[in-house]
Formats: sequence, structure tokens, C-alpha cells
Amino acid sequence: MNDVKPSGRKPVILVVEDQPDERFLAATLLEETGFTVIEAETAEKALAILNDRADEVSVVFSDVRTPGPIGGFELARIIGVTWPRVRVLLTSGDAGDQPSDLRVSATFIPKPWRAEDILAWVEQAAGRPDGGPSVIGPGGKIISREMET
Repeated sequence: MNDVKPSGRKPVILVVEDQPDERFLAATLLEETGFTVIEAETAEKALAILNDRADEVSVVFSDVRTPGPIGGFELARIIGVTWPRVRVLLTSGDAGDQPSDLRVSATFIPKPWRAEDILAWVEQAAGRPDGGPSVIGPGGKIISREMET
């Protein structure tokens, strides 16, 4: 199977955020840059979408805190096991949510995030698989993190 995207076609991004204003902001940012965006309010809805359309989705951009029994960290774990080619970007404004909580291949960016950091990461992630968990640090730099120290 070939993961190469047809030329001229942007990847599909699944945005998972329960706050309508924040979901709208992320979706608009990505759509205005040419990405196709699917929106979900909960991790459960995101999983239902992935069950139907995982072959189309390249990246899931999710808040860590989502309503319902499945949060962002668990969503990332499920995606990593079930759809390992789908890249995951998690975000949170809660100081209690730390990048050290990542146990799977995912990237964490704290809120408030900068549009250029999100776009740079999505462009990179949609183009090639990532080697492990990472964090977007100051200035938008992607800092790789080892699974075990």
C-alpha cells in the first residue's frame, strides 16, 4: 500500500474540540491553508469518524480534555494502536496536562498555541510518520522525546 498523496491534494485533518469557538478557530485556520477538515466535539465521535474514514485522515488535532469517558491521551493511544499511520497532535491549556503524560507516538502543544506552529507541524506530520512523542516548544521548535529515559 502506498501512503503517497495525490499531488495538489491536501491531507484531511480531524479536529477534536468540545469548545465551539476553539474548534472553529482551528478548523478555519486549517481550511484557509488548504486542508480538508472534519470536526468532532468528543473523542467518541472522532473514533466513529475514524472507523468510517481512517483511510482519508492524516492528522488528528485534539484537545486533551474532551467530554465523555475518553480523553485526548486515551484517544491518542487508541489511534496509535488502531491506525498507526495517523499522526496525533494534542493540546491543552490545563497546567496539569503535561507532555510527560504521553505514552504513545504523539505531539503535545500547550494552549494558547500559535497558528504558525500548528500549520508547520501539520504540514510535517501529514507528509511523513513521526518516530515518537514530541513537544512543540518555544518558537515552534519540535523537540523529540524518548519513550524511556
